Amino acid sequence: MPASVRASVTPTFTAGAYGAADVVGGMLTFNVSGTPQGGILNRVIVVDDDNEKAVLTLYLFGTKPSTIADNAAFTPAVADLKALFAKVAIAAADYAELNSNAIAIIDDINCVLPANNGYIYGYLVCTATPTYTATSDLTITLDVLAEGRN
Repeated sequence: MPASVRASVTPTFTAGAYGAADVVGGMLTFNVSGTPQGGILNRVIVVDDDNEKAVLTLYLFGTKPSTIADNAAFTPAVADLKALFAKVAIAAADYAELNSNAIAIIDDINCVLPANNGYIYGYLVCTATPTYTATSDLTITLDVLAEGRN
């Protein structure tokens, strides 16, 4: 049975408004050091302390992409797109409100995670125009089933 790896990031981002297609929090770096041979991305969890329930897309890369700043337009280079291995949509309907906060759990993604250097990189991109009230309102978690090769 493959090992399970959980990697979370709480990015620092702008307390304020975002435009559609803007990056939220800059480049995200997930420590998946238990998956050097790859694995299966099984679940993405977004905890939203601001209860925005923003429609987002998480783009995941197997190698470090070019830097795009927080609250800037998501404009990846063609070379970066060649390392893109997953695009996970987070819809408003995916969120549940709990204790004045929100959580979205996207299950059964079943996307192949490539062999890596211990890190997976990502960009969280908003589809609409959320306004966050604090600089750490989101936590993004990846659940990965690690490939066990000897």
